[in-house]
This record gives sequence, C-alpha cells and structure tokens, in this order.
Amino acid sequence: MLLSRTLRYLPAQLIGPLSQFVAVVVWTHFLPPAAYGTVALIMALQELISRLCLGWWSSYILRYAATFTPDMQERQGAHENAVLLASSILQVVVTWIVLAASSLPLTPDLVAAAVAFTISRSLTTHMAERARSIQAIAIYTVAQTVGPVIGLGLGTAVVWTYPSAAAALAGLALAQIVVLPFLWRALIPSHRLLLDRSNLKQALIFSLPLIASSAVGWAVVNGIRLIVEEVEGAEAVGLISVGWSLGHRLMSVVAMLVTAAAFPIAVDQMVRSGKEAAYAQVARNSVLLLAIVVPGAAGILCLTPAIVEMLIGAQFHTATLIVLPVATLAAAIHNVRLHTIDQVFLLCERPRVILYVDLVELTLTVAGCWFGLVHGGFLGACLGCLAANVVALALCGWCAYREGLRLPLLPIGKIMLATCLMAAVVTLAPSFPGRLGLAVDVAAGGGLYILAMALLFRQHWPQIRQAA
Repeated sequence: MLLSRTLRYLPAQLIGPLSQFVAVVVWTHFLPPAAYGTVALIMALQELISRLCLGWWSSYILRYAATFTPDMQERQGAHENAVLLASSILQVVVTWIVLAASSLPLTPDLVAAAVAFTISRSLTTHMAERARSIQAIAIYTVAQTVGPVIGLGLGTAVVWTYPSAAAALAGLALAQIVVLPFLWRALIPSHRLLLDRSNLKQALIFSLPLIASSAVGWAVVNGIRLIVEEVEGAEAVGLISVGWSLGHRLMSVVAMLVTAAAFPIAVDQMVRSGKEAAYAQVARNSVLLLAIVVPGAAGILCLTPAIVEMLIGAQFHTATLIVLPVATLAAAIHNVRLHTIDQVFLLCERPRVILYVDLVELTLTVAGCWFGLVHGGFLGACLGCLAANVVALALCGWCAYREGLRLPLLPIGKIMLATCLMAAVVTLAPSFPGRLGLAVDVAAGGGLYILAMALLFRQHWPQIRQAA
C-alpha cells in the first residue's frame, strides 16, 4: 500500500517542488542580493504566519479527517469555511504587524504583494493537506503543481523586466489565487459559514502545542536568516539564503517524494489496529524515507561545486559553496525527524513532547548560530544550526524509543552501505566538465545506488513490481 500510494503521489512531489527549485536558481541571475534577501525573508515570514494562523487547523484536519462520518461532512465543511475566512483576516493583520516591525524597506507595492502571497500560499498549502488527509491524490496534485508552475512562469517574466522583491512575490501570489477557487469547490463540502464551538475546542486542544511547536520549528529553520540580518544586514541574508534555501528545498523535495502517502496510512493503522501497528508502519515509512534522503544528501555534498558553478549566479557563488553542504545535512536531519520520529507523538496524541524538543533545539540553534557567525562567519553560523539539529534528533529519537518505536537496523545499514559505495565512485571517478559532466555524474551515481539497492533488497522486488 505504501509503495503504491507513493508512486501515485510522485508527480505532485516532483513537478511543484521542481518549479520552486528552478525559481530559487533562476532568480539569482535577475535579482540583486538585497532584493533576493527581501524575498527570502518574506517567504520565511509567510511560513511562520501560516503556521500560527492556519497550521493548527491543517494539523487537526490531517490527523482526524479520516474519522469524520458522512453525516458530519456538510457541517464540518461549513465550520471549515468560517475558520479559513477568520484565518485570512487574521493573516492580513499579522502580516502587516510583522512587516512593520521588521527592518525591510517597505513600499505599498511590497506590502500588498506580501499580504497577497501570504494568504494565497497559506490557503493553497492547507488545501493540499486537506486533499492528502482524505487520499484525494488528483486534487492534491493540482494543489501542489498548478500554483508553483504558473508562479515560476509569471514570477520569472516579471523579475526579468522589473527586478524587485514585490514583482517576484506578486507573480507567485497571482498564480496561487488562480487555482484556489477550484480547490475550495472540490474539497470543502459546503457553501455555508458556521462556527462550531465544540469542534473548534477539540481542534485547539489537540493543536495548541503544535502552534507553539510550529513557531519554534520555523525559528529553528529560519533563525539563521534573522540573526544574519540583525548582525550583517539584508545583503548578507541574500548571500546566505541561496545555499540555505537550496539545501532545505532540495531535501524537502526528496523527503516529500515518499512521505506524502506515509502519515495517512499510519493514521489508518492507528484507527483500525491500534498503537503497535501504527508504530510499525512509521518504522516501515522511515526505511523508505532514509532510502531516498541519505543518498540524496550524499549526492549533493559530492556535487556541490558543480551544482553551484552550473546553476547559481556568479555573485552568490562563494557564499553558496560554503553554505550548501551544511544546509543539506541540517535539512536532511530535520526532515528525517519531522517525517518519522515526530509522527509517533502525533499518533499517540502527545504533541507536547515535540514542543519540548523543539524548544531545546531552538535554544541551541540561536546560541550556536550567533556564536558561529561571530567567530566563524557563514560557515560557523551553519555549523551551529547543524549541531542543534543533531542534538534534537537524538533527544526526540530517545523519547520515541521509550514510547515504543523500533527502527529496523539491518535495512538502514544496507542503505548506508549503498550510499557509501555511490559517494566513493562519484567522488573518485573522473568526470566531464560543464553541464554534461554534472548530468553524467548524477546518472552514474544514481544508477549505481539503484543497482546496489536492488542487490541488497532483492527479496522485496516482487512487492515493488506489484506496487508499480
């Protein structure tokens, strides 16, 4: 079931994130560092605002939508309309307050574009989670692909002629607004507005720790931008954001290739068979996740010089060469924890554990990033963040182990062995210069890894063929 649904989710997990990745790369050739830094900060702030204002409801829907009976659907839809409307109004206010409190050079067009981008991005992301919660894969694919693809085209066309942060954000916002009416009509089974207090109370009881955890988690990932902006200014944020965003975006893309279907299956196991079956499913999910995240991170580390040389604008080269490898490792660790270990505490309805670990991680991130930036520049700041990620993974993993999660060590060891073989060949073998050389290295490394995995996991091939 996991492999079959993973393959059905694959187009959405490739097309949308690939478009966002291309935008990150292409815009380094059109936007100056200060404007790029402004876009990066506003996109990061959008994630925080979305988590605070709407993420709590998305988490509740993802966990409990499968338990809604047909009789509850219409009333639940009317309640959801009210929540989304109230959230949108709140996001306008919060976005304005956050922008006014920042040191960004605000103009009316930038504020308008930031507000439109924030609301449209938050609603589109929620609709994607809504579709995932009920396994509506076709609608999920539309939510994940149409906005980013159109946004890439519009945003690039606009910044080509008018290279500013406001233009880039406006292009992204317009693309998301275009697809929202279809998603709303397809997913929300009501045209009414009804605020159900009992439903709201249930959602808040479950999600309040997640609201705090989301805010803390956002600060863990994006705190480096805020610290660099405070110490060295917006231009430094633009320089460090390319490598930091690229590493995190690439690892998020790699992780989501296999995780979109994973958590709903674990929820289904929890409902049908209880805690032990759900944790066993999380353990199986973790093997599939590691099988793609570990070689993905290793490949980026081996090919960083070629990736930067071929894809990134010249003015960002030096900083990206320093930042990208560390950002990739930090993002890989973050995604492994987010998509496996944290899910244990969502399933057993103990989200406070995630919050406590996040608070430890945030404290270490701020201290390590600031100390590293002062004493070691961009590399020191990134290493400080990486150290915090490692400690949080170990701490959360220990808590999950005590709760009952058992990861299969033999398959994980096989994944590590195949990855080491791939990395050794890619690093030591001679390669062609230019884009052709990069393509050959990627193809050779990927092919060798697949071959090694096929030999090491040959007993599972009948299941894989059946899923395909």
